[in-house]
Amino acid sequence: MVGQPKTAPAKPETGTPARSVPRWRRIVAATLLIIGVILVPLSMSAIWVRATLLDSDQYVATIGPLAGNSDIQHGVADRVTTALFADGKVEKQVADALPKRADILAAPITGGLETFANTAALKLVQSDRFQTLWENVNRRAHTAVVAVLTGDTSRVSTKDGTISVNIEEIFNNVKKRLDARGISVFDSVELPQKYQSVVLFQSKELEQVQGLVDLLQTVAWVLPFIALLCFAGAIALSSNRRRTIMRLGISVAVVVALQLALLSVGRNFYLDAITNAGARRGSAGAVWDQLTSFLRQSGTTLVVLGLVIAIGAWVMGPSHLATRIRGFWTKALGGDSDVEAGPVATFVARSKTPLRVAGVGVAFAILIIWNHPKPGTVLGVGILLLVYLALIEFIGRGASVPAGAEEG
Repeated sequence: MVGQPKTAPAKPETGTPARSVPRWRRIVAATLLIIGVILVPLSMSAIWVRATLLDSDQYVATIGPLAGNSDIQHGVADRVTTALFADGKVEKQVADALPKRADILAAPITGGLETFANTAALKLVQSDRFQTLWENVNRRAHTAVVAVLTGDTSRVSTKDGTISVNIEEIFNNVKKRLDARGISVFDSVELPQKYQSVVLFQSKELEQVQGLVDLLQTVAWVLPFIALLCFAGAIALSSNRRRTIMRLGISVAVVVALQLALLSVGRNFYLDAITNAGARRGSAGAVWDQLTSFLRQSGTTLVVLGLVIAIGAWVMGPSHLATRIRGFWTKALGGDSDVEAGPVATFVARSKTPLRVAGVGVAFAILIIWNHPKPGTVLGVGILLLVYLALIEFIGRGASVPAGAEEG
């Protein structure tokens, strides 16, 4: 009597390895994943150093909006006003112009002139013209910025770790405005050496990181690709690729979130130090926030992307809730309809896992290679990734897949 043919073994659940892999593969995959995750924040910092701090056009574009910051405007106006009266020439001219019996009025008149000069200086720095002046002085100052960050003492002294802008052009413009209003008492006043600059950034510890800045500049465009290769290797060698992708997304989100937290803590320490040194806290905070805007935006982007990747990998997993979500998804896409599957649908059904991995990898690569990704960029890439995953489910619906044909 011929027995009934044996039933084919059930297909493993999505993400469950169909066969065991050697231990060395698991160890190498885990090591590559860890290295790749560590390289993500380093890559972000390296690109920031090279593309924001050391590139003149991008630096000026980053610092430019500070011209509209109230703390910066008041700081520059106060600096110019102090410089106009620092050498005492104005008060002496006022005293000489008054009768001897009216000498007592020299100080109040000088005080009134100081208030008037400060108002004129503030109006200048609040005008559209100041935006151009600000960009010009910062473009000229960028040479010093690069010298400070790279330790190039052949062009400028970097011993005090100071990044500043020269206000001589602004000073002269204020004098011209006052002269145009009939106040010629400032014509002979020269800008004192000690008041020629407004400090944007100062850190005595800056010299200690100059070597690191030089290194990051060198490897800025290499680290992201090494990170991608590590992730690709970890996924390829993994015994459970879906789970590895999920861990990758969670790890990237956690590590970058930690970097953002450290950036926030560093801001507080820096502001405390520079305030104790006599600088304006508001101005220093505005400069810090503006210079680190790329790090904060790209960091937020990577945290969101990491979570999107992790959630996407979880949805493709074998848990009861994930299976129900996929069921609703497939049903919404017409997966229950009787449609004969063609060769494309069969190929997609057989290759869902590698196609998903490829899609996630491309999305991740786009946001790493993108020079200055914005929050809208990550949202767009995330939506495209979800559409891509939905298309995989839609095209592969109804196609029969032999047991074990779809890779885990």
